[in-house]
Amino acid sequence: GDSSTSVAGSGSRYFGQHRGQAETSLHLGRGDCAALAATVRRQTGVPLQRQSEPTPPNSRCQVQGPGVHVSISLDAAYAARTRYSNRIDEQVQFNAADPAKVPHAVGGVGDKGAYNHNASWIPAYSTLWAVRGNRWLTVVYSAAGKTRAQRLAAVAPLARQAFRLSAR
Repeated sequence: GDSSTSVAGSGSRYFGQHRGQAETSLHLGRGDCAALAATVRRQTGVPLQRQSEPTPPNSRCQVQGPGVHVSISLDAAYAARTRYSNRIDEQVQFNAADPAKVPHAVGGVGDKGAYNHNASWIPAYSTLWAVRGNRWLTVVYSAAGKTRAQRLAAVAPLARQAFRLSAR
């Protein structure tokens, strides 16, 4: 068929032959948000409240408490992987002069790949972007009194947990 065909109401779009770019129903559910909040609670030691938006293809979990704000968003819509790659490229292009604003590769979080380019930490924004298959995960991790290195040490296992939970 036509390479620009869109199937109305199906949530599926096809733009040529892009394998692995299809929208999925994978998401972060309310129970997943509770599990992620429990991890943040163990990491920070503060009482937390959570808010979940479990609707695919763009689900999210927000966790807040005194001095703590963590946002975990999962994009499983069509071409999420392409959006991830474009965002990384833009981040490098517009912030090359500031090392704290360029992506720093993080191993063991995203898909396995050369130079761990499938997971990136942006220190200035305390944000981790990672991609597995067609799922783009964004984790913003703010915790008062924690250094950037401590926030990265906390956000990487949280991102791995979010990927595991959303794969079910």
